[in-house]
Amino acid sequence: MEASEKKINEILTENKIYEIPPYQRPYSWEKSHARELIEDICQAYQRNDPEYFIGSIITIEKERNRRYEVVDGQQRLTTLNIIFAVMKQLITHPSSVEDIQKRIMPVNPYTDEPEQPRLIVRKQDQAFFQKYILMGEDISSAQEMSETQAKFYDNMLEIKQVVSEFSEVELRRLVNYILEHVYVVFVVTDNFTSAYRLFNVLNARGMSLSNGDLLKNRLFEYCESKPLERSRVEECWNELENIVGIRQLDNFLSHLRTSIKGNKQQEILYQEFDEILEEYKEAPARFAEFLLRSAHHYEKIMENDFDNHLKTQKLISSLHRVAHDEWIPPVLAFLNKPMPDMEFADFVELMEKITYQNWVRRLGKTKRNTVYYQVINLINKGCSADELIETVKKYADNKEFEQLIRADIYHSPAVKAILLRLEQESQDQSVVKQFHGRITVEHILPQKLKDEYWIQRFTPDVHQELVHKLGNLTLLSGVKNSAAQYYSFDRKKEIYEKRNKKVSFDLTKEILEEKEWTKNQILSRQEKLVKKAMEIWGIQ
Repeated sequence: MEASEKKINEILTENKIYEIPPYQRPYSWEKSHARELIEDICQAYQRNDPEYFIGSIITIEKERNRRYEVVDGQQRLTTLNIIFAVMKQLITHPSSVEDIQKRIMPVNPYTDEPEQPRLIVRKQDQAFFQKYILMGEDISSAQEMSETQAKFYDNMLEIKQVVSEFSEVELRRLVNYILEHVYVVFVVTDNFTSAYRLFNVLNARGMSLSNGDLLKNRLFEYCESKPLERSRVEECWNELENIVGIRQLDNFLSHLRTSIKGNKQQEILYQEFDEILEEYKEAPARFAEFLLRSAHHYEKIMENDFDNHLKTQKLISSLHRVAHDEWIPPVLAFLNKPMPDMEFADFVELMEKITYQNWVRRLGKTKRNTVYYQVINLINKGCSADELIETVKKYADNKEFEQLIRADIYHSPAVKAILLRLEQESQDQSVVKQFHGRITVEHILPQKLKDEYWIQRFTPDVHQELVHKLGNLTLLSGVKNSAAQYYSFDRKKEIYEKRNKKVSFDLTKEILEEKEWTKNQILSRQEKLVKKAMEIWGIQ
């Protein structure tokens, strides 16, 4: 291993080519990171600092003094290329433009055709980076940008905004300052293992290594002497990132880890995956393919992408309203290893039942997760549907759940989700209605007796007994009208009718059909809704 201080002049030079390997995360710097780097450099230039360090670049030397694989530092190296691409756009002096061009994207002087760029980014982003960033072609001709490509472009605009205040003479001096006075620590290793050890202890500027980064690096480490495996791992990982999204990758891996192990996370996430990976050490591509299959299943869960399975769509949309996502690992476990004697929709229905029961019962996270872990372990063990159902039953409590549903449910964190699920159940079962925008829970009998209509019909004791019951609650679209909530029933119905046109709730339509709103109406509706709730969430 060799480490030395290098001027940018020695890094961005005609005889060196840098490649971003497939195991690296995509370019991920936000505009704030790009702005910070260029502003720091500009301030150092204006102070006339003799030296300004911007961090380290760790590489594997692939071809003596010429070709390098970038193991760490791609964020700043890519951003440096973008800085020089911006300078090329803003400077008109021919020899300066020619020099900058050679450092980022040489052009054949006889054919005007671009040659190999000095920085080769990931395969799926290379054409965009070369055409619209390094060559500066009009972005309007580009197709839809990926997340990474958008970061290239956004950061180019951000850098351009910072340096546009300089005159051309100042820009040329700034370029010279960057080349001659800005330094990096340039580390050269001769194999992946040495570079990998360094990579795992260093961070890119402001961007900590994620569990996804570390798992990916481990996978590629296992592929070092297996080029075919490496190619397949690269293919799978790139597709996985596109499906899940880079920002959500660690969430996905956390859910997947739980769906495999069926217990509480004991160690750092990537260390637990190290244990799982051991059995795939000789065939890392098989594990990458498993990750990709799981990512497809995870996407279906997160997007509720179960076309032509209306029951499943309804149940998954209901689960997405829950205040936690602990139900995802058992559902993912089932999709990864389906049970031959149980339909997926029936399994999701069982998960919805126990999830809502435990939510309404306000069980703590540890108790909630106990049943999910049991379910995951039974699925992975290959149990029967009967065994699974009997296990879940042990964690249910229909009696307590019904008591809580009958009580002052308005104070439950689950109240809106319960009403929305009851709403779904009351609708045409041939469609799954999606709810958008602001939805509020409305007391029909107001929380305070102000209007004469209510004072005549409810004593304080009866009001206190019924006001927060399920039978007295409905759904409205839009923001609550604090004054209107105390109106008489007829005036309230006028408001409901108007507000219900935005999002049509069947639960609210039923209220509009009532001529009066008295104790009898509330109790009758209470029984009807409690019965429906027990049909949905009772576990028999």
